[in-house]
Amino acid sequence: MRRPDKYEFDVSVILNLHREAIYVVRTLRSLSEAASYASQCGFRVELVIVFDQSDDATRSAAEAAEKFGFDRVTSIEVEHGSLGLSRNSGIAVASGEYVWLVDADDLVSSNCIERMHLVAQTEERVTVFPEYLLAFGVAYFVTRHFDDSVVETADFVYGHPYISHLFIRKDAFENLQFSDLRLSKGFAYEDWHLNCELRARGYRFRIAPKTVFFYRQREGSLLKQANAISVRQIPHSTLFEPNHFVRTVEVERLARNEVDFLRRRADARASLPRDELLGDATCMKLVAAAVQIDPGINLNMIERGGNWINVFPDQHWGHSFFDVCRLVGTEKFTDIVLLPGLSEGGGERFILDVMTSLHELEASVNFLVISGESHAKHTWLHKLPNQAVFLDLYNSFPRLTEDERDQITLRTILSCACGDGTRLHLKPSWFAHRLFNKFSHCLGALKTIYYRFCDWRYVLGGEIFEVGSGFDIISTQLPQFWLLVTDHERIAITDRRRFGLEQRKWQCLYAKFLSKPPHGDVQSTMRLLWASRVCAQKRPEIVIGIASAASRLLPGISIDAYGAPENDVDISATFGGAEALHYKGAYLDFDDLKPEAYDAFIYTTRFDGLPNVVLEAMSWGLPVIAPDVGGLAEAVMDGKTGYLLPDLQDDDAMCAAYAQAIQKLYQDWSATLAMGQAAQELVRQRHSPDAYRRRVAAIFLEEQTV
Repeated sequence: MRRPDKYEFDVSVILNLHREAIYVVRTLRSLSEAASYASQCGFRVELVIVFDQSDDATRSAAEAAEKFGFDRVTSIEVEHGSLGLSRNSGIAVASGEYVWLVDADDLVSSNCIERMHLVAQTEERVTVFPEYLLAFGVAYFVTRHFDDSVVETADFVYGHPYISHLFIRKDAFENLQFSDLRLSKGFAYEDWHLNCELRARGYRFRIAPKTVFFYRQREGSLLKQANAISVRQIPHSTLFEPNHFVRTVEVERLARNEVDFLRRRADARASLPRDELLGDATCMKLVAAAVQIDPGINLNMIERGGNWINVFPDQHWGHSFFDVCRLVGTEKFTDIVLLPGLSEGGGERFILDVMTSLHELEASVNFLVISGESHAKHTWLHKLPNQAVFLDLYNSFPRLTEDERDQITLRTILSCACGDGTRLHLKPSWFAHRLFNKFSHCLGALKTIYYRFCDWRYVLGGEIFEVGSGFDIISTQLPQFWLLVTDHERIAITDRRRFGLEQRKWQCLYAKFLSKPPHGDVQSTMRLLWASRVCAQKRPEIVIGIASAASRLLPGISIDAYGAPENDVDISATFGGAEALHYKGAYLDFDDLKPEAYDAFIYTTRFDGLPNVVLEAMSWGLPVIAPDVGGLAEAVMDGKTGYLLPDLQDDDAMCAAYAQAIQKLYQDWSATLAMGQAAQELVRQRHSPDAYRRRVAAIFLEEQTV
């Protein structure tokens, strides 16, 4: 095939140098032999050396080294400090029809340029790689590369099937460049990313048979550093756009015979690259020539080295990502929400209300809700806005590991975000904490909102200890968070005092409730209501003591308790044994409990934010008796909307305090009615839908008004 007139050379070899003085002479000798062999076959080859922040030693060694076989040698100086940008600079000045990318510390077999060029000429849109990669140095192994007749698109999301040293037409880079992925805690692997972009553009991946790339393994290499500090993932690629990914995978599947395809993949995985390389006479001559240049390529170590093949398992999470892409469709989402699951809970309700209000404020808002923990049933799916897509990653892919689900979640977020303004909502959970701690440096373009309700507490030896998993993620990730939205002010004030910086990020959003019609003057019923989840957090074990103590002060008083037990709580042991206490079972909706039939609401807890059930009781005009825990003091104002009790850890003392407060309810019934009315008015003023919507606009939409 004749070289087009617009190119001076058939091939431009792009050699990137940083500070590899001790290796560069051997590398240039190896490249020169490949160029000389290509020249004997009639090819014109140029060498482009890119010095990126190189030291004098590397520059001097490269300039003094033999560079025979090349028709022209060009060098340029850049200050990128980035391999991707350096490759772009080298490609930009190259004058060859094809470019081949190589690095400063590697060697190549002498037939590489000629064989790669031969394969590249068979198709217009093709990139070519050597058949064998022989790793040497601090680690020895042999890789055999197979072409894309057995490597599929789903493999490119699971891992990188090829290497960075591609051979390709220069015009492939007219609308494509390497990304700037210098060493960081975020993304890495500009070569993997570029190969994905080539795949998205329809390029085929071919192999030059009986060619060898000698890949030096050394401590402190860029690859080892990237593996150590990055998240070992690439940025979003066009290939991973859900509609593009689904279409590409489906076209591949339709075009092939699946049985034959799987058989060929199995045959490839059964190969032993080391034995095949060592048993091939042609390849061994090439290895022997490389050893003459660099005796550090130790044949004894090669014989004991391992094997690697670029054909991945037939089922891996790349195929699961395909299923996710089909589920989410072609939409881009303004808001992505990470939840452990979607069942009844105060945190879930809080975030659902935020979602609903955001859509009321901006009709273009839509939501991708991702559940990442085991849930038998998502009982609140029906509460999602119509503009929401729900993705149950845990139950949909139960065989995946935790890390694999995290990888899919990252790829899904990057693929479905509509741009830098996308909001990422995190409900406190093991899932959200784990994912964000792992990938926060890859999600910096998103506006991440962390919801802050409370920290767990427990008592040991009479002392109260906080279990600050929420506090800890803020301590680790505060710079990465856009907002920290709380359901009460107290925790925001405490956090601001502890951190002392970025104060504006904490924003209080009181939950939304609709007040019920006023009761007017009613007679007491001597009935009190307790309703909550029956779990250790809510301290249900003292309710029986409260009922007993209150009945001694007020014979005839009774407490009805409602709630579903959690974590195998023994209901009979918790609520049985007191005549004044009656357990009524679980409930779905507070309104179903007929709150108007009760005189007041009893709330017990060890730790909390500002609980929904307390605000629900207040919306019905019930005064509340509760401990001064979390944000309860912001609703239960002592003597005004109920009775706020000291947070006593001694159970008997706590029960006595509740009993005395219950007695006060009936000592001045008109004052109790006034407290109920004040409680209802507080909800009406501070928690109304209008007040809530205005606050959502101010927090999330940069002071936009409705």
